[in-house]
Amino acid sequence: MKLQLPVNIVLGAAAFGGTILATASEVAEATQFTLTYGYPLPSFARAAVAVLGEVNSTNRFQHMRQLATSASKAVVRPNVDTLYSTAVIDLSHDDVVVEIPLVKDRYWVFPFYDVYGNNYANLGSVENSKAGKYILRFDSDDKRIPGVQLCSDPEKCGGIQGYVNAPTPYGLMVVRYAVKNTAGDLHQIHALQNQSGLYTVEKCGRSRCRATVPTLTMSLLNSSLSSDPATKIMQLTARIAPHNPPRNISDLARVDRMLKESGVRDGVYKPQKDQNLTAAYLASEMAMFKVASEPQNVHSLGHGWQGLAPTSQGDYGEDYAMREYIAYFGYLALRATEALYPSYSAGSKGLHLGPRESYIFTFLSKPPMGQNGFWSLTAYNTEEYLVPNTLNRYALSDRANITYSDGSLVYDGGTHADGSFQLLVQPADIPPPKNWTSNWLPAPEGGGNFSLTLRFYAPTEQLGNGSWPYPVVHKGEAIQA
Repeated sequence: MKLQLPVNIVLGAAAFGGTILATASEVAEATQFTLTYGYPLPSFARAAVAVLGEVNSTNRFQHMRQLATSASKAVVRPNVDTLYSTAVIDLSHDDVVVEIPLVKDRYWVFPFYDVYGNNYANLGSVENSKAGKYILRFDSDDKRIPGVQLCSDPEKCGGIQGYVNAPTPYGLMVVRYAVKNTAGDLHQIHALQNQSGLYTVEKCGRSRCRATVPTLTMSLLNSSLSSDPATKIMQLTARIAPHNPPRNISDLARVDRMLKESGVRDGVYKPQKDQNLTAAYLASEMAMFKVASEPQNVHSLGHGWQGLAPTSQGDYGEDYAMREYIAYFGYLALRATEALYPSYSAGSKGLHLGPRESYIFTFLSKPPMGQNGFWSLTAYNTEEYLVPNTLNRYALSDRANITYSDGSLVYDGGTHADGSFQLLVQPADIPPPKNWTSNWLPAPEGGGNFSLTLRFYAPTEQLGNGSWPYPVVHKGEAIQA
């Protein structure tokens, strides 16, 4: 059934004091646009407030020292593949020097996100980035293209490896280091975290010092906000957007006009006559899902799997609906060159197991990964947290001791033939026979609804275009000892 959204249409326009007032239909259109445009900002505020509450400062790392467990409730859908170092970035008054340690023989990435969740730059193993110092900077009147600008001769650049040009003064960094399945590896990552650093340097002496961008504070992020989701988006957009331009600066005039017509101006949101936020919020989400399902944004990978087009993940340009979609499901996605997150279509009800049922995932071959790349399959309960189980096993991956049907290790560090192997997903209270234990990913006890995330870090093109055969998924009876 098609949902009819109440929109009051007023023909013509009224003039007051020489200003042409927007019609009700124009206000409705502008309001829907603003809700789509500002949708990621509550997610930014939540993430920033959480980090600032721990480190009490912008431009400072909060280091995660342990992998997530089923007791971890700080974030939803955590991975158990990487340790994070997170920082809230504020370039309103200073540049920030980013110190990157020498990282060997593992996947790592220093991703840079603008305030809207665009992954506009990465330094890491995929990019073959060098250790050393990089200057992160923002110019409100700069013509530089956002991204990494390397120095051909660091000595001529004052000893730095390059610059990272930010599209907005506010942002986030979420550094990721891959964890190997070896004793003591966490200590090695802790050492890398301790060698990394952020510190500010004055940027005076240039026109950027005249900027009037306010300092990013807890008050700006969370004071006097409405509990209504739509109103909160409008309020945060009013506070943040005036000082944080769109990803593509060429769209600034249009964005400013639409925000003003919706009641967002001069740092505050003022509800407009005949404005229906509830209707606009529903319309924004409906349009988002429609755009996300279009062929240019999503494609089939075979065997019921689908993935986002590379241009629809991580860095969105002027595609604000796809940016909203990613914020809805998983804020701060990396670009497709860094990671892929294919999903399995299990019907309208999603993945569901009865108390004596299972899913078997048959991999016809190992996923082809890039240098230092890795993959994992992680289970989550209906609250989107890791599933409790007696094995304390929350994922299966290329670093786990998964086996072929003959008992030999799939990943033995040698030259074992690249054959087919199977992973078993069934309730945590139904242990399988011993020959399945290494390949068993526990689902919630008693069955019920749950979800899975397949992650590929440093993926190859075959994983993104579907030329690698994705796992065949079969639902059947539980395999019991």
